[in-house]
Amino acid sequence: MANIAPFKGTRYNQDKIKDFSKVVAPPYDVISKDEQDELYKMSEYNIVRMLFGKDLAGDNENENRYTRAKKYLKAWQEKAVLKKDTEPSIYINLQEFKLDGKIKRRIGFIALLKLEEFDTEKSSIYPHENTLAAPKEDRAKLIHSIEANLGPIFAIFEDPSRVIADLIKNEMKLKPIADIFDNHGVRNKFWRVSDKKILDKLCSYMKDKKLFIADGHHRYEVGLAFSKFKKGPKYGYILTYFTDLLGDGLVILPYHRIVGGLDKAILTGLENSLKKNFIVKPLKSKIALKAFLAKVAPTEARFVIYAAKKFTGLIFKDKKDLDVTIAKNLIIDPLGKIFIDFTKDLDYAIKEVNIGKFSFAILVNPVKITEIRDVAFRGSRMPQKSTYFYPKALTGLVINVF
Repeated sequence: MANIAPFKGTRYNQDKIKDFSKVVAPPYDVISKDEQDELYKMSEYNIVRMLFGKDLAGDNENENRYTRAKKYLKAWQEKAVLKKDTEPSIYINLQEFKLDGKIKRRIGFIALLKLEEFDTEKSSIYPHENTLAAPKEDRAKLIHSIEANLGPIFAIFEDPSRVIADLIKNEMKLKPIADIFDNHGVRNKFWRVSDKKILDKLCSYMKDKKLFIADGHHRYEVGLAFSKFKKGPKYGYILTYFTDLLGDGLVILPYHRIVGGLDKAILTGLENSLKKNFIVKPLKSKIALKAFLAKVAPTEARFVIYAAKKFTGLIFKDKKDLDVTIAKNLIIDPLGKIFIDFTKDLDYAIKEVNIGKFSFAILVNPVKITEIRDVAFRGSRMPQKSTYFYPKALTGLVINVF
């Protein structure tokens, strides 16, 4: 049973902040150093200063980006830059964006989700990826310092009856409290709903739903551990963006792998070694690459290797596992000691190989949303960085201060 709750959200005060687009940010884990700099310059009140603050010379145990985040939160509240709503609410977020020349719209809502253990008979929320120690340590330091959820985790449910969709769309007939474009060109409209009858209906409709986490596995696990440490009822929930698997605009982009650190001899013999497990086809161009990946049959997995300025298509027959798992088991793991990075940007992957920073790229198809759901609900986990949900849920539209 998914237990959700409205809450008194803390939001930027429109009397103080005239342009909300200057103060929001993407989730912390997709912010590059360059984007961090850009967000810092956009406003002295941009939420990145708390979410993903800069390390400074002279930082120590008593003065660091986590302690500064706490000071920012306190100061911005005292200046009324951030104000807490007076009534429990849920918050609707419409994201409108262009992909492959088409306009798409994704509707979600933000509320609190009751934290619970994974992998129990009573679980209503399921992970699909394993987590790493370093990001959890980072997020744990932040939440202990500021006692707030700055950005929502991203959870998906199924609403075949469309009752939730109809309820939400009816509330979107009013004028939004924010209508902005983020710095990636995604339009975000934002509504607050505080009508108790509507809130009670929504919470009731969600009670029979199973959820799986799209983004935010590290924050969820940290939030659960924090709630056990603090033990107060207000700590038992986490800020969550919910969207419907059956709704329009739910997009997953491919998450390509770029591999470095290979010995030249291994790289030279890579194509021959891949012939043991794959049908190998040379491809002439990036256009041919996209056509090759698009022709994948339900019973096969397809990849493209880019190395030495050449594209090579790989076909794996009799697919019984996820593409990203096949790539990990049959291409990456046999290479031994390497380093690896991930990107949704095809051109970036190619560029990094061309300049010699990486040895080769594995270019992949996106994981299907139904595959992620099925992996999660059967209690399995996918390899790290298997999915890239697009667009990301913005940080800074509303936060949850405990």
